Amino acid sequence: MRWLLSVLVGLAMLAPAQALPRVMSLSLCADSYLMGFAERRQVLALTPQSRDKSLSAMAETAQTYPISDGQIESIAALAPDLVIVSSYSDPMRNRLIEKLGIPILVQDAATGFKAARAEIIRLGQAIGRPAQAAAYVKKLDAQMAALRPVSHRPKILPLQRRNLTVGNGHVLDEIIALAGGVNLGAAMTSQTMGRISLETALASEADYILANERADKLQGPDSRGMEFLTHPALERRFSANRRLMIDNNLLVCAGATTPMAVEVLRQQISRP
Repeated sequence: MRWLLSVLVGLAMLAPAQALPRVMSLSLCADSYLMGFAERRQVLALTPQSRDKSLSAMAETAQTYPISDGQIESIAALAPDLVIVSSYSDPMRNRLIEKLGIPILVQDAATGFKAARAEIIRLGQAIGRPAQAAAYVKKLDAQMAALRPVSHRPKILPLQRRNLTVGNGHVLDEIIALAGGVNLGAAMTSQTMGRISLETALASEADYILANERADKLQGPDSRGMEFLTHPALERRFSANRRLMIDNNLLVCAGATTPMAVEVLRQQISRP
């Protein structure tokens, strides 16, 4: 009996582990998570946007991963075990994916760090990597805990092309708060994003204005949309040392880039 038990134990040890689901991403936010804690061989494709430096802070890493155009023909050819989509994904395409017999996981583009943490844990469970997802969240938590917000609570007015500012519920609103600032845009619009006049911006008591596009990008095909940000009156009111900048690729969604975004902003408002 002892020898039989030894054989059975040996066979159990040699048995292959349960295969991880093969995953395809149609969500830019999910791309960074898959690169962060999925097993590499289970990632069949990321979105093309994952390699775009203007949209993804992990674009360099994404160059080493396969991508897909997300067309239904490409999805059928890859035959993934799971497709990750966002809440903004095309509903018709989602239905077609499910008609192919392929499950989908819908993930929101989280606008808050707490919501992003929950999405990460849920994704980890769906792709068979719960422990790795939990470790990834722990790492992000440690990065956030290491950040020390400034103490003087500067008043910041976020300004974007076409006279837009951001209010409560926007990913940038939380980033400003975590860095130690006060978002004046939240008092100027009742929406996540809203338009304000040049006069309103000039009359604000902002210590800083905050843009998400660099000065060398303000001209071009859509330069009319940037007239607000490049107006001489705004330039006179807010000199170079009263202008903050945060790249748009840190604002696509909360989660993977939140610690980086907070640190970038914190460093700028801490400077003499």
